[in-house]
Amino acid sequence: MHKLTVVLLLTFVPLIGLGQNTISGKIVDELGLPIYRASVEIHQTDAITYTDYEGAFTLTSAKDFHWKITIKSKGYKSESFFVLEGGKTAALVLEYDIEINTLLDDTSDIKKESTEDRE
Repeated sequence: MHKLTVVLLLTFVPLIGLGQNTISGKIVDELGLPIYRASVEIHQTDAITYTDYEGAFTLTSAKDFHWKITIKSKGYKSESFFVLEGGKTAALVLEYDIEINTLLDDTSDIKKESTEDRE
């Protein structure tokens, strides 16, 4: 009887994994550098994950068609992307938000002024 229970249990274990689909990809900034700890979530679900040091992420979903994912990270504009069946994305690029762009622009003005002073 115990062997029958184990055999039945092992028969149904693979079926549990069939309902899971994987979405994976990489998040980078405008310079192509990976973004660490960006949140990646599937729209209208509780599925959320965060990117690693290399900007990579993996999410699991019961839905098997296409997904709308939303990516957020401090210093960047929030973006939404559609991921088609198969779940593998190319590198997704987040743009800097206004505050970072202003900071970068101010820094470039300082560099420009210091070069003009030398001339």
